[in-house]
Amino acid sequence: MNILFCIGKNYRDFEPLNSFAQRFARDYFGEIHQIVFCDSLESKKGSNEALSLKQSLKFATNLFVLSPNDSFNKILTLIESQGGKIDKETPAEFADEILIKMQYTAKDKACKVWLLDLQNIFTNQAESQIHTQSLIESQFHQDANHRMFLYLLGIDVDSAQMLLGGIAKDFGVTLDILNADSSLDILSATSHSEECLKEFAQVVESTFAYQVFPTFNLAQSIISLLSKHNLKITAAESCTGGLIAHWLTKEGGASTAFDGSVISYANVIKEAWLGVSVEHLMRFGAVSEAVVREMLEGALRLSGADFALATSGIAGPSGGSTNKPIGTVFIGVKDKKGTERIEQLHFKGDRNYIQAQATLYAYLLFLKVFLSNY
Repeated sequence: MNILFCIGKNYRDFEPLNSFAQRFARDYFGEIHQIVFCDSLESKKGSNEALSLKQSLKFATNLFVLSPNDSFNKILTLIESQGGKIDKETPAEFADEILIKMQYTAKDKACKVWLLDLQNIFTNQAESQIHTQSLIESQFHQDANHRMFLYLLGIDVDSAQMLLGGIAKDFGVTLDILNADSSLDILSATSHSEECLKEFAQVVESTFAYQVFPTFNLAQSIISLLSKHNLKITAAESCTGGLIAHWLTKEGGASTAFDGSVISYANVIKEAWLGVSVEHLMRFGAVSEAVVREMLEGALRLSGADFALATSGIAGPSGGSTNKPIGTVFIGVKDKKGTERIEQLHFKGDRNYIQAQATLYAYLLFLKVFLSNY
């Protein structure tokens, strides 16, 4: 069992740090089976915090403890009090100030433990940050399950899993279906070896051409594809509220493929900035194929980009109707040559989940057009 144990109110209450902690843990351990938050680690016997850490130590195979480094000694003392054997493996470069790695063994039960001061990883200048990050990666990746995603562009998940199962087995890769109740067809591929995943991906690409798109990072792969061809992309977003642009610009090198986009949430902005016609807004409504088509055209015209994505939908929790229930989203892609594809989707979930699914689907719709024509 992989357990993430966070000490400090910031990890629990500050959402950006909370998300960073979980993302960091999943990057290096793959699946996190349990997350524990505590405000502080009390030294007195019987405290809830101490008991939680002791229980985590008892059940975890990998225990990932995030804490300010001034609590490291207290944590070590508590672990030592459990009577097991501790073998520290921390590299000298860290000097126990950022990371302590150890093997804890007790009663025929082994647990690998990491104490990490996550908030202080990036306190130094850029070069030091890169050095520290590479050291962190060298300590975690040897124990991690690596994960790749297979985005299916012309084949359903059940068929893909059946067809890819034998190939995956040959490379020691495990395949799982993600988002089975969604309009998104995605497989998760995991392996202890990143190289095996890369070799598996090469076979998948050569065998299934444009039907399966394997990647560790979808947004980064889209940026790389566009940059390789010296092409750029833009977006006109309504219901996704800038999420298409946000996910792209989170990645390094985004500026080579993305100059900007428009968040056209209100109809008046769709009209004034993108040239969407009042007639179409009145006749079909903002959530319609006709309006998304004009959003695409307006985005291409404004930006001068080679591709445009557009979304307009009802993310909820209100605004739905019989004809257009909550979760209805029109998503489109168009290139400057005139190739166009617009689809109507019906997503399930709350507002944020619907927005995220719509953004992901927009990327996949782009790939379907791009890979077929470029």
